[in-house]
Amino acid sequence: MSDAGLLKKWVGAFWNHPAHAGVSLVIRWVVGITFLVAAWPKLLAPEDFAFSIALYRMLPERYVHILAIALPMVELFAAVLFLAGFRVRGTAVVMCGMLVMFIVALAYAHVHQLEMPSCGCFTPAGARALADHAEEVGTGLLWRDVAMLFACGYVWLFDTGRFGVDGLLRRLAARKEGK
Repeated sequence: MSDAGLLKKWVGAFWNHPAHAGVSLVIRWVVGITFLVAAWPKLLAPEDFAFSIALYRMLPERYVHILAIALPMVELFAAVLFLAGFRVRGTAVVMCGMLVMFIVALAYAHVHQLEMPSCGCFTPAGARALADHAEEVGTGLLWRDVAMLFACGYVWLFDTGRFGVDGLLRRLAARKEGK
């Protein structure tokens, strides 16, 4: 066998390795729960989340309230789909898009040394206490989102949908065709 043929065989074996399903499941649950926990307080208090968004000073004021209402709904919907394993690859792309947006916002805040009580990710009500707890947004949050971006990219590349609604639907369809 030639070197190219051997390389192709190894890449194929790695790409289709059954362990990807388990690793992807763990990633989906960690990221899905993280997004679920992040969305919930924003859904309950969109006005506080709007205040957090405004602290970044990246958007015109007329768009802040629209984003404060729409983003938590998208986060919640994507988290539920990710956890359920339904349309996993498409949901991973949506998650990656949101994470890129969060990374850009955090990088902007860090570069411009914006003082904020938090990133607004999990506790938007904390933004109201700016005078009491203001500090520069650190790179730890940025690296957390970069790690989740790579994790969602892994799911996008390797999740076969084996563990979740996608896999169940595929098995049901195969059983129906077998009749």
